Amino acid sequence: MSYHITIQNLNFNYESQSEFLFQNLNLAFGPGWTGIVGKNGTGKSTLAKLIAGEMEPHTGTIQGNDFVRYVSQSNEVPKESLEDFLYDDSKESGRYKNLLKVSLDSPEDYEFLSFGEKRRVILAMALSESPGVLILDEPTNHLDLDSILIIRAALSQFQGIGILISHDRSLLDDLVTHCVFLEKNFYSERPGNYSEGKREMEREALERIHDWEIARSERKKLDAELKRRREEASLSHKHRSKKGLDLHDHDGRHKKNLARVTGKDGQAGRLKQQLDKRMEHSERKEKEIFAKLPEKENLGIVWKTEISRRKHLFLWEEDHLDFGFMNLRLDSNLQIQPDSKIAITGKNGSGKSTFLQFLANELKEKQIRSLYLPQEFSKKEITELQYAFQSCSSEEKAKILSGVHKLGSDPKRVFESEVFSPGEMKKIFLSLHLDSQVEILLLDEPTNHLDIKSLEALESSLQSLGVALVVVSHDRRFLESIAKEEWSLENLSLTQKHLDRI
Repeated sequence: MSYHITIQNLNFNYESQSEFLFQNLNLAFGPGWTGIVGKNGTGKSTLAKLIAGEMEPHTGTIQGNDFVRYVSQSNEVPKESLEDFLYDDSKESGRYKNLLKVSLDSPEDYEFLSFGEKRRVILAMALSESPGVLILDEPTNHLDLDSILIIRAALSQFQGIGILISHDRSLLDDLVTHCVFLEKNFYSERPGNYSEGKREMEREALERIHDWEIARSERKKLDAELKRRREEASLSHKHRSKKGLDLHDHDGRHKKNLARVTGKDGQAGRLKQQLDKRMEHSERKEKEIFAKLPEKENLGIVWKTEISRRKHLFLWEEDHLDFGFMNLRLDSNLQIQPDSKIAITGKNGSGKSTFLQFLANELKEKQIRSLYLPQEFSKKEITELQYAFQSCSSEEKAKILSGVHKLGSDPKRVFESEVFSPGEMKKIFLSLHLDSQVEILLLDEPTNHLDIKSLEALESSLQSLGVALVVVSHDRRFLESIAKEEWSLENLSLTQKHLDRI
């Protein structure tokens, strides 16, 4: 078993790209979990595939990756592999079946499992092989809190080299002891978990900004001094020049000769030359510091909203609620006030999305201005959204793309794309409705398909939201930052409580 992976001078780019995705990349991975974080498109999954040997670098080396198990975001598993796992009665296999609560009698039953149950089976299969290196690509995507906690506990038992790609900040903070931050043409290794690494990078960024401000101030002072010296040098040249003197003005010519011999007027010129050199050094220093400054980002969008004057946006005073095929028991009256911030929680399959859709329909029927973001867009909704964007004027498009940028995406890429990614669709939808003057936002799993930077940008946007908010999400940290109340769905019951921090 290898105890370290080393990447040396790695270069890689896709044939369709003119620029290198990785250039002179040097990284080392030791025992324990290392997190890889960054925006979508910075090469997280590509790096994982390079380490796993599924792709080859153009130049450079990767050593220590002899026995790697790479678990992608797909839930597809060959039937033969399932059979081998299910009938494996080894101690290690049994251990991870128990830890991950795998309940599967035959390979044929796999297709009937929920998304979260399939993820647990796949992770149990990978862990039971005791690989030297285990690479996981977004293992908790679309999972409820219970499944995430089960997976987190199992992964903490792994003793090899673990590499975790995730936008789940809680998982990264609880599991990893080292982080690699990927950005365009830049990477940074940090000891500690995600939050610790992020704080350290922010501290260093502030120091670089401070150093740049000092260098800029020094350059401005030198610039002013140089301007004054130029004027003195120009005057000095005038004092020493005999141009314009009468040939018979012997007294004037004597003074000019004396100035040249003593060099008093020439001193200003020499000082100017010294300042020129200092100025050149100062400008070079300022440029070097500026090149290392973090990309200036103004993340977060602002909706034009005005808090509703209604007493209630939604009020239900019965002890049960019928919608769709569900009949929910209620522990008290349901009410959404103009400034309510509500998180809807529950296991996958408990009816969260169905309930949010019910609320959206009720609000629409009562002509309350609302904005509803579905968990996934249907083909019809995608077509309508693309048409709405393409039909906008240049000025309107610029405003939408500005919103997309503030939510963490490259506006140029979005503008030039014929097909938008799921994450980009959400950002365009939200930016398209910035001026809608809504009274309430209803968001169904808004963090799905978002990288950490985009997630934190959305989080910042919602923290400053002045109107009511109802949101369904499996990301507990996200909910804790934006909501005050929790409506918990479990066993066809809805319980209201203050949002607990965990």
